[in-house]
Amino acid sequence: MSTSIPYMMTANLLTPLDYSSKNLDHLGIVATVCKEIGLADEINRVVGVDPRQKVTCGEAVVAIA
Repeated sequence: MSTSIPYMMTANLLTPLDYSSKNLDHLGIVATVCKEIGLADEINRVVGVDPRQKVTCGEAVVAIA
């Protein structure tokens, strides 16, 4: 007895017309708020900074926010 799985039968379900992306341009706002509230400094204060680090934990968090 053979069973088939419907979602595996069809390949390439998305064509270029099925999706789109948009640039939200919010990174400047987020970076400014992080700087104004001192987010990186607070994270560094709590976590600590190793002198061997090239990028602190606070800087890394702000960079990915």
